Amino acid sequence: MRIPFKIILFLVAFIPFTYSLSAQQQTDSIAKDSIIKPKQPVKIRLGFDIGKYVWAKLNQSESVDFYIDANFYKNYFVVLSYGHENHLTDNNLLNYHTTGSYYKLGLMYNLYDNWLDMDNDIDIGFNYAYARFDYLLHSYRINQPGAIYVPEPVEVEQAFNNNKAQWFELYAQIQVETLKHIYLGYNVGVKYLINYSDIDNFTVTYIPGFFNRNTYSRFGFGMQYFISYRLTF
Repeated sequence: MRIPFKIILFLVAFIPFTYSLSAQQQTDSIAKDSIIKPKQPVKIRLGFDIGKYVWAKLNQSESVDFYIDANFYKNYFVVLSYGHENHLTDNNLLNYHTTGSYYKLGLMYNLYDNWLDMDNDIDIGFNYAYARFDYLLHSYRINQPGAIYVPEPVEVEQAFNNNKAQWFELYAQIQVETLKHIYLGYNVGVKYLINYSDIDNFTVTYIPGFFNRNTYSRFGFGMQYFISYRLTF
């Protein structure tokens, strides 16, 4: 059986075309498989509350507050804070020192969509906080409404140790990269005191990390000015 010359010519022309198409499909498949999505860098930021440090110095007290936040998924951060205070309270009725430490653990979300090479934050966050502290009451005055003369203070030097407090915080903050990897930030927050040590004959008014407690409400407010440095891996 003789195969027509036209059919032979068609097969000779079609076979290389089929091979070329198959090779192109294999190349495209390899190229697609070789495309690797860029891995999101891990960002860790170390910060220091410079506002609280300066405020304490101006009020004859001591305060340090450090925090670390880590970007673990998209715009979500886990935040861990530690602070220590030695605070002097001196008012018309009481003169005492509060000494203690506090710890905070929370989550934060960055609402800001950076563009170009920007790396700034507009955050909202939530913290759980726990504090342990001691009081040393130096003196007190007896409250005498309507008295013409201010009563003389009564010296006592009495210690009230092993006190505890827990609270929640909800805050909003801004962090701006002013130099490469160096940030300045500010936040404001509302706090809710869950519980605290109740001391007989001594009204607790200052709690490390919580600031001044309102005797009529469990809510409190706070703000921070901080500087931080970010590491990227």
